Amino acid sequence: MKRGRKPKGLNTLKVHKEADQLEKQQNQYLGPSLEDLPEPISFDILLRLSTKSLLTCRCVCKPWRKLISDPEFARLHFARAEAFPLIRFSSSTYVSRNLYLVEPPEDSSGFDREYCNSHTKLETKLKIPLRNAELVMNREGDANADCNSKGGVKRKRCIKLRPKDHMLNVVNSCNGLLCLSEPSLNDPVMVCNPITGEFINLPIPAQTDENSKKFIDSGLGFSPKTNEYKVIRMFDRQERIHEQIREPITGRELCSRKVAEIHNLGTGAWKRIGCAPRSTYGYNLGFPTYLSGSLHWLLINDDISDYIMSFNFDVESFRSVPQPPLGYCAVGLYSKQNMSLGVLRGRLCLCDCSDYGLIELWMMEKYGVQESWKKTLCIHKVTDKGRRLGGLYEPISDLGSGGILFFDRSRNAVFPFNAKEQFRSLKFLKVQRSKKCLKVQGSKKRCVNVRGVKLKFEAIAHIPSFISLKDTVMDDELEVLNITSR
Repeated sequence: MKRGRKPKGLNTLKVHKEADQLEKQQNQYLGPSLEDLPEPISFDILLRLSTKSLLTCRCVCKPWRKLISDPEFARLHFARAEAFPLIRFSSSTYVSRNLYLVEPPEDSSGFDREYCNSHTKLETKLKIPLRNAELVMNREGDANADCNSKGGVKRKRCIKLRPKDHMLNVVNSCNGLLCLSEPSLNDPVMVCNPITGEFINLPIPAQTDENSKKFIDSGLGFSPKTNEYKVIRMFDRQERIHEQIREPITGRELCSRKVAEIHNLGTGAWKRIGCAPRSTYGYNLGFPTYLSGSLHWLLINDDISDYIMSFNFDVESFRSVPQPPLGYCAVGLYSKQNMSLGVLRGRLCLCDCSDYGLIELWMMEKYGVQESWKKTLCIHKVTDKGRRLGGLYEPISDLGSGGILFFDRSRNAVFPFNAKEQFRSLKFLKVQRSKKCLKVQGSKKRCVNVRGVKLKFEAIAHIPSFISLKDTVMDDELEVLNITSR
């Protein structure tokens, strides 16, 4: 049978017209689409979505991507965003580039009992860049050559990343940006926004000692006065010091080799700003926490009674922060080792785990005023069977209605604690498979397991931001790179 042909003289314009009419009829039957919504309505709807949903919507269509990438939308979204745990699995044998933002489901009322009773998957997956992408691209010693397996089937090329060449540490989070450092000395090398996938390389300091094994204290902060992001690094000078230098916290004259340098994002150099405080006994400055234009640390130094210090990015100077009235005659080394810093409800807070029977959470209601420190939470460590809940607890975020989200590094767990329910609802959100559960005050502690995960992890408080690094750093000559290309 012969194949049919189009009749001669067929009007093609008429065919196209009929096809357009048919498409319009179908669209009318299906109703209006989301793209037909007025932009203000779409704007308001998208602002209410979680970070995971926004990352998905950004890939749905060009209008939504344009709207989510709009600087005004990104600014409003960040203003109403909350801090949640940003989890990264730690290992000394492989390079971990993946980050996971732990958010409660949108159809739940937060980290409630129903959520904690279910299996949780880490779905909001983000990435940080490689430290040495050029080495990977050139395959200098890291790439495995193609080889043929049995049967003549060619294997896929595999690039093996060496931790010493490519691993990065997450130092701290500030306004949705992460400060990344190389792991051996903690020297800051990058600033990254894991949500937008953008990052910038920091300039190499003028004076570096490659043979030095001294740990570098560092961190990222923001100056509200100049509207600039700044990175600080504190290190020991190579040269011997004989002249007297004024210690920035106590004001005493002493010989110190530790100095501080600061880098303004968008510039090409580091600036020396003078002497820096240092911890004794080989300890580093702990828990870098940004709040109100200052970066805060815990300081362990027998010569200095104050143990909370800060660096103000407006005036570029170190200051001592008033301490909470813990009730000790003197805060010793053990107490300082069992404290952590954080930010809850926009206020500086300190978690004291040094007491044998209690975990106390202090909050500074008015920044810089010692009398405004208030004890907001007490958690008993001893269970009904006499087992002690040890470990160092780090405050992550405020859940509202008396609930606080903590990270327990010793148990490798994130857990919410509700002060109103006391010990009846201490539920650990474990990011590993584990069936061991503790009983707290006669009630069951419910573990939340994440499927397929058995590694140790670290967690920091992070507020997700869709603000582009190009809008953050106003410098047309600054090279802003993308993680997807590295």
